[in-house]
This record gives sequence, C-alpha cells and structure tokens, in this order.
Amino acid sequence: MCGVPYIVIMVVAVQRIGTAVATVAVIFGQLSMSVLIDNFGLLGNEVISRSGSRISALVCLAIALYFIYASSKSEPKEAQ
Repeated sequence: MCGVPYIVIMVVAVQRIGTAVATVAVIFGQLSMSVLIDNFGLLGNEVISRSGSRISALVCLAIALYFIYASSKSEPKEAQ
C-alpha cells in the first residue's frame, strides 16, 4: 500500500535533488522514525528512551545530508 507512493516520490526526488541526497534523506527519515517508535513504545514495542548516542547519530546524519545537498547545488559552471 505504501510502496507505490514511495517509488513515485523517489523517482521525482532523484530527478530534482540527486541520488545521493534522496538516499541519505530516506535513511535519515527511517532513523528518525525508529527513534520516535522506540521512545514512545509505539506498535507494541518496548520503550527505549532517547540517549545521547541516538540523538548524536541523528544530528550527524542531518549534517551529512546538508553537506551532500549543498555540494550538489554548487557544481562548477561551464566555461563559455
């Protein structure tokens, strides 16, 4: 049920922002959701509280996502 929208969104996103940024963004989203699910014990899971290492992993991945996106936007211009 969620597979078709995911594929359509990824096809559009890859064309606009690139493969690396789209892939890292998906991983960042999955990691963020796993932290939320663990923190609140959603879906019948055991509650695992947030820790410094989990938050630092999210921050590091967000910084990496920013740098990958910024580097893909500042490509050298063609010589005339």
